[in-house]
Formats: sequence, C-alpha cells, structure tokens
Amino acid sequence: MQIKWIEDFLSLSEAGAFSRAAGSRNVSQPTLSRHIQSLEDWLGAELIDRRSQGVTLTPAGRLFRNFAADMLRRTYEMRTILRGQTMVGMDTVRFSVTHTLASTFFPRWLKQLKTALGPVTVRVGAVNIQDGAAALIEGVTDLLLIYHHPQLPVLLDPTRYPHLVLANDRMLPLSAPDEKGRPLYKLPGKPEAAVPFLAYSPGTYLAHVVEMILLSVGQRCYFERSFDTHMALALKAMVIDGHGLGWLPESCAEREISEGKLVPAGISQWNGILEVRLYRAAESNSVTVDKIWASLLSSESKHL
Repeated sequence: MQIKWIEDFLSLSEAGAFSRAAGSRNVSQPTLSRHIQSLEDWLGAELIDRRSQGVTLTPAGRLFRNFAADMLRRTYEMRTILRGQTMVGMDTVRFSVTHTLASTFFPRWLKQLKTALGPVTVRVGAVNIQDGAAALIEGVTDLLLIYHHPQLPVLLDPTRYPHLVLANDRMLPLSAPDEKGRPLYKLPGKPEAAVPFLAYSPGTYLAHVVEMILLSVGQRCYFERSFDTHMALALKAMVIDGHGLGWLPESCAEREISEGKLVPAGISQWNGILEVRLYRAAESNSVTVDKIWASLLSSESKHL
C-alpha cells in the first residue's frame, strides 16, 4: 500500500467526483482511478460504490476513511519528527517504541524532550514488546518505550536495564454513542443481547491487558467476538463506526472522547492502569542517551 493511494482516496471522498479530485491531486483521472483500484485490491474491499452517480462510499469505504485520515495524520506527524534538522556531530538515538505509543504518546513526548534539550536526532522502530526488549538486550536500540503492568511484567534485569516511568495511561472500554449520548453497547451485556466485542489479536500485549481486566472484575460478560486486530488505531475506527465495544488506551482515544465520538461503556471497575516506561541499557556509552536520561531524572526529581 502506498501513502499516495490513501491521499487520493481521501481527496476523492472530500471532492465527491473523480474529476475534481484528480484536479486537486494534479494527476489525470485515469491515474486517480488506478490508484483507488490498487488501494481496493490491497485492502480486499470495495471502497467506492460505482453503481451510483457521483462518488458514494461503501460501508467499508466509510469505515476506512476514519482510519485512513487518522493514519495519514499520524504518518505526517512522525515524518516531521523524524526528518527534523540533522545536527553535525550529534549521535543518533535509536528508539524502539510499541506500535500504539509510536502513534500517540511518543510524538508529543519527543517534542517536550526537544524543548528541554534542543534538537535530538532520532531513529524510531515500531515494535512489539518482546522484539523491543530483545533489541535492547542485543544492543541494536538505545531506548525502549513500552507499556507495563505489574501483572504482565517485561523480564529485564533492572540492574542492567533501568527504567523510568514517564506517564500513566488507562485502558478504557469504549463505545460509539447513541443519539442521546449513551453508549450503544454497555458492559457486561445480557444473555439475550450479547455485546459485539472488538478485540486485539491473541498474543498481543493489549489483548493480555484486556483479559487481565476481565479476570480481575470477576463478573461474567456476554460477548460475541466479532473482530480482532493487532492495531489499536484500527480497533478505534471500528468502535467509532458503531461495530461494537472495545478497550483502548486513553491516550489513543482522548480526542474522540472529548468530541463525544466515543463514550465509556462501563464503570471504572472495567478500567485498567498502565505505566508508560522508558528503558535503557546501563552500559550504553551514548553521550546523547546519557543527556536524555539525566534530563528525565532531573524532571522526575522536581515532581517528587
């Protein structure tokens, strides 16, 4: 999949006509049509209803539009951060960041870090937690940014791989609202009306977190698992469009919650608390990593 296909699709959905969208994108109409067809082929879904006059999105197209706009905005943000201005003689800091944090917490946090330290040249890899921990141990990354819960620990030797807690995040059960602002789907569901459950793929860290929450509550839920994904942004798009109930990190959904597009689907007992942790190798000889760590320690001590 190419970024320009997504840009073309969003331009088309906004313009409402292939000719106007092609003009705004400075491409020919046949080229735009080929890009949309390529995107549909890659996704395995029809996005445009070609049987209607003008441009009408299919249900899949409406769902993908929300996800595509968010993904494109995050991609632009990340590109801006990563490109930056290269400083001569400055070490590049290699970050391994879990997928969800890479598109939510990390861009804002890095901006704050640059405000405190000045320009920092970074290279970022989006990873799952296990691969990120392995990268830190093998010395192919300098800093590891991940979620942590005491019942789901990352097994890193604290003497060799110290950590700092940068923030707390909450896992919240969320639903799209009805016309009165109430959740379309609410925990724990009923035997005669099972809740459509939008889940994380088995084996992912957030899937384990949700399972831990469900076990800790100790109350039976009436779910009908109807979707799973390893991407929090994809799950969020499904929840927004009313396909069911799902758990999301608050940092991933704070804008949609404030705008009323997402509402809590249960009381606080269904929430979970996660730490956002930054790990480093104690034996690292990077001067820039040492500066970052010292700045964070100083900031932490001011808040004690």
